[in-house]
Amino acid sequence: MLYPQSNEKRSVLNLNGVWNYKFVSDDFVPSEKSIDVSPMAVPASMNDILTDRDKANYIGKVLYEREFSLPIDEKVSYRLRIGSVSHKSEIYLNGVKIGNGINGYLPVDLPLENLKGKNRLSVVIDNRLTNHTLPMGELVPADEIRLWKTTGGEAVIDASKYFSGQKQVIKFDFYNFTGIHRDVLVYSLPKDGIEDVVIKTVVGGDYEKIKVDVKTSGKVVKYTIFDGDKEILTAKTGDITLKNPKLWSCEDPHLYTLKVETENDCYEQTFGVRKVSFDEKGVMLNDKYVYFKGFGKHEDFFISGKGNNTAVNVRDFELLKWINANSFRTSHYPYAEEILDLADRYGIMVIDECPAVGVGFWGGYTFGKGRADEELLKIHKAALSTMIDRDKNHPCVVMISLANETATYEEASRPYYKELYDLAHSQSDLPVTLVESTKSFEVSHVSDMSDIICVNRYYGWYDEPSNIRAIEPLMLDDFGAYYEKFRKPMILTEFGADTIEGFHSIQSEMFSEEFQRDVLKESCRVLDTLPYMIGEQVWNFADFKTRDGVMRARGNRKGVFTRERQPKTAAFFLKDRWANKNEK
Repeated sequence: MLYPQSNEKRSVLNLNGVWNYKFVSDDFVPSEKSIDVSPMAVPASMNDILTDRDKANYIGKVLYEREFSLPIDEKVSYRLRIGSVSHKSEIYLNGVKIGNGINGYLPVDLPLENLKGKNRLSVVIDNRLTNHTLPMGELVPADEIRLWKTTGGEAVIDASKYFSGQKQVIKFDFYNFTGIHRDVLVYSLPKDGIEDVVIKTVVGGDYEKIKVDVKTSGKVVKYTIFDGDKEILTAKTGDITLKNPKLWSCEDPHLYTLKVETENDCYEQTFGVRKVSFDEKGVMLNDKYVYFKGFGKHEDFFISGKGNNTAVNVRDFELLKWINANSFRTSHYPYAEEILDLADRYGIMVIDECPAVGVGFWGGYTFGKGRADEELLKIHKAALSTMIDRDKNHPCVVMISLANETATYEEASRPYYKELYDLAHSQSDLPVTLVESTKSFEVSHVSDMSDIICVNRYYGWYDEPSNIRAIEPLMLDDFGAYYEKFRKPMILTEFGADTIEGFHSIQSEMFSEEFQRDVLKESCRVLDTLPYMIGEQVWNFADFKTRDGVMRARGNRKGVFTRERQPKTAAFFLKDRWANKNEK
């Protein structure tokens, strides 16, 4: 899955900008140009842009539409690539359906045929989540909505006359944004063009072996490797020896460029020379153990929502380097490819996570017919396979995560995830994990299959709230038991506390900046005593939007940066700690 690029053989038309939108019925088909439409930005989420509360929280289908023109060249074929649409989509060209999107965080890539001088592109978005979507959710019909007077008390049985449509129940703690969230590109491909490029490197001795696999119906005539602008070698085959290469690392993220040429086409792919391995002690980058210092993140920013924002992306990486982080997890979905490009350039390791959040954890059974069943597993496997294929050439990706906070306490979770572990290992040599929330190691049915065990814990916040002294005994008991049972390296992938920026407390009260700092400080102190712990990723990098609720005041406030990317007190503690925290 190659990202579109412009070169001497290819062209790209960017369709970002102001589109038209309107809310539509479930049976809507864009056979004609729509009327009574309103403007909407792409890429962006509609929710933080709109001023009407009901429109911002709309559940159902919404039409996005725009027109475009391009010169028709019979020597090439054209394709459409939409980086992400949340969550399902139907795509039409000039009123004719050309394809569907079934995952809100991975690209939709479709051939464009029967193009005209001026064309109408219509995207019908369905933002509803069910038991057979990733992320998971549930839809409650209006006639089944129950209004509770008091917690556990009486309910208003018949609420149908007060409500219409459906109520969306989501099973994750971030906002269910709606929109076209990444670039919309129309690109050309020469006849017999290059379909895919796979670069595999093997570090050893004083040279580097590079194996290049190219999928094309044309004949490859030349491979060229560049170091910056300097051409350093050419080859006729995909078995290339690059002597004395500069290795990609967090300290020196050196990148090369491979140019593949056929008789009719060419493509340039950046890559890094690096080796990722793992054993019972941890993860190694170029045969050196690494300690993961960083965060769980979100694609989230005010006004643009989950819309890919170049300025925000660069700012985030500048902050990651400022705070001396070396990693983040793409919680809880694959991020835009542009973000991985920046991670390659900045030297930030990435745990690449499948969009499987809400598969359990929120009460009730999860695995079984009508819920997390064979139908969902098929969708899950497709998303995982696509993610691995999309991100295969990024040196920054050093680990694959199958899911976040799933119901591993259910016996039925094991066969479900066994297939996903096997699939990941068949497509990648990287370590594979699954991020646990299960409180007791005794009830996890999948941890033994993880190469690295990742766990989320909120001692001092959700567990023993405000009790910082409880962090040490709880962590020692919990993590020690995990390690004794599974004997695998561990990463604490979430820990922290909600914090209101500007709220200070001499007594380190909950929600103060001092309390967040103290929770992180005490947690990190304990982690330093645990030799099997190979990383700490604070939740969260920055504050982010969530649904309204009594537990959330303007969203989740666990960021060490505000949603506007300004530091809280805890950021300065982490900056000092991580400056001196090296590999074990």
